[in-house]
Amino acid sequence: MSAFSREFFTFIEVAREKSIRRAAEKLNLSASALSRQMQILEQGFGTPLFVRVPQGVRLTEPGEALLAQAQKWLDDETALRAAMQTRGGARGLRLGVMECLTPFLAHGLAGGGALTIRVGSTEALVEQLRGNQIDAMLAFNVPRLPELRVHDERSYDLGVVYAPALAPRGTAPFRLEDCVHRPLCLPDTSLSVWPRLDAEIYRVHAEPRIVLRTNAIALLTDYVAAGIGISFLTSLDAAAGVASGRFRFAKLANRRLAERLFLCSAVNAPLGKAHLRQVGALFKAIP
Repeated sequence: MSAFSREFFTFIEVAREKSIRRAAEKLNLSASALSRQMQILEQGFGTPLFVRVPQGVRLTEPGEALLAQAQKWLDDETALRAAMQTRGGARGLRLGVMECLTPFLAHGLAGGGALTIRVGSTEALVEQLRGNQIDAMLAFNVPRLPELRVHDERSYDLGVVYAPALAPRGTAPFRLEDCVHRPLCLPDTSLSVWPRLDAEIYRVHAEPRIVLRTNAIALLTDYVAAGIGISFLTSLDAAAGVASGRFRFAKLANRRLAERLFLCSAVNAPLGKAHLRQVGALFKAIP
């Protein structure tokens, strides 16, 4: 989505919600940032587009006219992108994925077209998708934004990953309380699982011994394999290390700790049938 189109997309959301606060929540923005965007838009058109009312905002007459035109502009852009994609069918799919998913993609590539893969965090991939730098993304815990279309999703429970010498107390599935007395290797704030995992850990142990925080899953698993600490990952994150015997994976009893995997594209850049089949096969190849 171009910067020009994004301005109108946010304007349409405010008009639909009739509230800057509610629209900001849907768009994953702060209310103050969205309010400032609307002020800039009004300055650009030289007229008020909204009036403040007790329940939120209401469109002015120029605002109503702009809403109809803005929706037409976005529809025209979507149609143009779809037409360009059809005519330029030789261009391969640009797919964004999280690093932990890359080992599984080869199983879904057979018979598919050309593919460009970009690796990044959920946050980075969402921004690339919104900016039409990629066509689709496979990532965990994608925020439900109105400009993203979810094609498929599934859940993966977090488990505890440990070397035999640092096995949790008791037997699997382990409670979080059985694990947090060990030194911990944890994801940092850039990974989407961080807030929920940290909240649950501090709920059961006020002073956990954290020996590593990182956004690199490979580094977490290296520390676990070396017996420095234990970690909490999905079975996908741990698959290679478990298969090679570097460490063990066991389920947690806490069902609130789960990661959700999403296959998404951009609403304003719909995937063609061939690309839909391609990304669908890749999603199914992930165990």
